[in-house]
Amino acid sequence: MKRFDVWMPSVRHALVYTMLLIAIGCVAMTGSAAAASPTATEMWTYSQPTNMYDCDISPDVGYVAGGTYNRKVFLLTIEGEHLWTVDTGSPVWGVAVSRGAEYVVAGTDIGDLLVYNNEGTLLWSKRFRGKVNDVDISADGSVIAVACGDAKVYRYTNLGSEVWAHNMNSAVLSVSVTEDGRLIGAGTKEFLITVLDPEGQKVWSYKINGQVFGLDLSPDGTYLIAGGNDAYTYVFDDEGKIVAQLQPASRVNDVSAALQGVYFALGRGDGITTIYGTDGIMVTEVSASASINSVSLSPLGGALAVASSDGKLYLYSLPTPAVPVTPVKTPAPTPIVDPGADGILSFSSAPSGATVYVNNAVVGITPVTLPLKAGQYPVLIRLDGYNDWTTTINLLPGDTVNVVAQMTAATPVSTPVPAGFLPVLAGLILGAVLVLRRSDD
Repeated sequence: MKRFDVWMPSVRHALVYTMLLIAIGCVAMTGSAAAASPTATEMWTYSQPTNMYDCDISPDVGYVAGGTYNRKVFLLTIEGEHLWTVDTGSPVWGVAVSRGAEYVVAGTDIGDLLVYNNEGTLLWSKRFRGKVNDVDISADGSVIAVACGDAKVYRYTNLGSEVWAHNMNSAVLSVSVTEDGRLIGAGTKEFLITVLDPEGQKVWSYKINGQVFGLDLSPDGTYLIAGGNDAYTYVFDDEGKIVAQLQPASRVNDVSAALQGVYFALGRGDGITTIYGTDGIMVTEVSASASINSVSLSPLGGALAVASSDGKLYLYSLPTPAVPVTPVKTPAPTPIVDPGADGILSFSSAPSGATVYVNNAVVGITPVTLPLKAGQYPVLIRLDGYNDWTTTINLLPGDTVNVVAQMTAATPVSTPVPAGFLPVLAGLILGAVLVLRRSDD
């Protein structure tokens, strides 16, 4: 019996230690699952002693442009390095930046449309009869859209020529251009949303229940998101049908959409920016100390710029969403490479060695350069161990387009912690403590 009595405490302690190890392991797993939940990481802030009114991330995710109430337009690198600032002579309501910051466009309170190059030199300007409430530009800079207080939305070339003006019968508050310049969306003070084709003809329109403060077409034109002072936000498909209706807790000042609608960002009057998925479920949110005036998502949704009345421009890194990709079939296509082509597409990726598909046909391994006829091309870049990268390129005659794919490593999906798990974990730890106390007694 004495030997047994000596042996039993050792058994009890061994059992207790086992329970504690299990509990610690469970805590570690719980922490891993929590860390895997989507969050936004603040990368940097840029401050001005005034309200930040607008911001835009370039399509190649190399630059961020901003506009302020104290008449400034500025350009930063995506790392937050300040490149230049210019004084426009009037509060800036809208800014937009093309690929490589080749063109930086601004619209002002006195009705000026201002176009700068990547060094901050004014290329040309145009004065309208009403405020320029918003501006946007295609990825290559060839299409510039202007939302004007004179009740018209305008299309201009990058050389300053007016292509057309479409009468919206009310002050135009917001405007957006697809990456290829194929579609222009506009929203008005009298609640109207309209999508126009390259000739300025209506594709579809819809009337909501409030002034359209913010409107954005996804880079590929598959979705349009619009929000305003009715505290609702509407997501439309490419046929103008509502696919989601969001009801944030505050007025929506601006919106942004990523490629294929994988993310939608809402900048709210209460200082909150919320990010939703295509399914209308909130992914994450960030906050500022004052009203959010503008939001801008990078094409793939991995970066978010936020302009606030607190005088700050914020840049956040977002969890990379999975972009839906149509499966690529084994091709037996007609070759699309043409020796007498109109333009050139140059593809590179980081890391290199990725397979490039154009029109669902394999055309090479990065880096690769192709002469192609002018036209619109769906592009998929695929590399083992990385998420697929997609975009649509509008190649114009005589154009050379450099496509740079920043590949993101594929990560395993985390298993969520089951409901009721934490109480069980707490019971294990409490039981271990009680057993230890009794054994000590």
